[in-house]
Amino acid sequence: MAEDFVIEMLHITKEFPGIKANDDITLQLRKGEVHALLGENGAGKSTLMSVLFGLYQPEAGQIRKNGKEVAIRNPNDANALGIGMVHQHFKLVECFSVLDNIILGVEPNKMGFLQKAEARKKVMALSEKYGLRVDPDALVSDISVGMQQRVEILKMLYRDNEILIFDEPTAVLTPQEIDELMEIMRGFKKEGKSILFITHKLNEIMAVADRCTVLRKGKYMGTVDIKDTTKEELSRMMVGRDVQLQVEKQPAKPGAVVLDVQNVTMHNDQRKKDSVKDVTFQVHAGEIVCLAGIEGNGQTEFVYGLTGLEKLTRPCEVQLYSDSKYLTDAFNQHWIDGWLKKNWKGASGPVKNVDLWKRLLAAAQPHELHFTWVKGHAGHPENERCDHLATTAADTNAVLTDPGVHG
Repeated sequence: MAEDFVIEMLHITKEFPGIKANDDITLQLRKGEVHALLGENGAGKSTLMSVLFGLYQPEAGQIRKNGKEVAIRNPNDANALGIGMVHQHFKLVECFSVLDNIILGVEPNKMGFLQKAEARKKVMALSEKYGLRVDPDALVSDISVGMQQRVEILKMLYRDNEILIFDEPTAVLTPQEIDELMEIMRGFKKEGKSILFITHKLNEIMAVADRCTVLRKGKYMGTVDIKDTTKEELSRMMVGRDVQLQVEKQPAKPGAVVLDVQNVTMHNDQRKKDSVKDVTFQVHAGEIVCLAGIEGNGQTEFVYGLTGLEKLTRPCEVQLYSDSKYLTDAFNQHWIDGWLKKNWKGASGPVKNVDLWKRLLAAAQPHELHFTWVKGHAGHPENERCDHLATTAADTNAVLTDPGVHG
């Protein structure tokens, strides 16, 4: 007797210019199971789930729900089929309240009048039932990253989704919040909801998943029952070789101080508050220093401050040289204007690294920028100097000073 699956993605192929992100992949989801999708960065996990959620259209393959073929042309089609998705980078409107974000696009109305009290009652009931307590009147811009994830989960539940996709959901959470999310997933499973869980963290898979499908470089490597496998076997399937999961390190023997950071504060003009406040530390020669923190807690802003990307304090005319055609064309060919009009969607789907593009636009706003493409490693003085600075810092303990261009 054939096994019943709530979702089947059969022989899915998705291509982008120059790359086959998904190559003949089959994934089958049972009702009431937590199914992990494992792979390294770039293995095709998020692309495959974006196909299921209607963000991408595959070049080949078919999707079935409860044995019947379905067409998912956009996220509205996915929601109509009971499929919801919490994206790795949240899709929330920061200037809207929690309640407005949850009901956005499916606002209850009677004779054209918004029934917000009815929506509030349903949201609070869901919040209480699943332990996802939120303040419905708080602005999204004012709540923590963990709370924002709760809002995304409540968006799915408000739409009565029964098939829940979580894309790298723990990347933005504290250890305590991760434990809470695992419990929430177990609760969904008991209710009969089906969960697809994208991750590359083996401990989380072993803790919460029933089965695991492994992708490697866009190809299907197999599906295993968690009770019958080990972390070592999963890692071998993921990378194609044995992986040492425990590293034996010799005690560090730090040398002289090569970087001395004192009381660094970085202001975020978009959020009108400090992203980094009064940070002090030292880096010694011969040691590795980890800058840790969950996403959204200032690590990116701090690095920008250290590397000088936001050092210009008055309007300037800036000539930028890059060997990245993608970067220069984004401005010179006005791609970025189209991305902004289409809410950061390009010709081949959602734009990657939106947070970095937004940051660049914010930093560029007061200045007049000119972008020039140069061929890499072809003798261009600025490009060669950047390459020399970067490789010297990476290969030695010498952090060189860039004298800049004097015209």
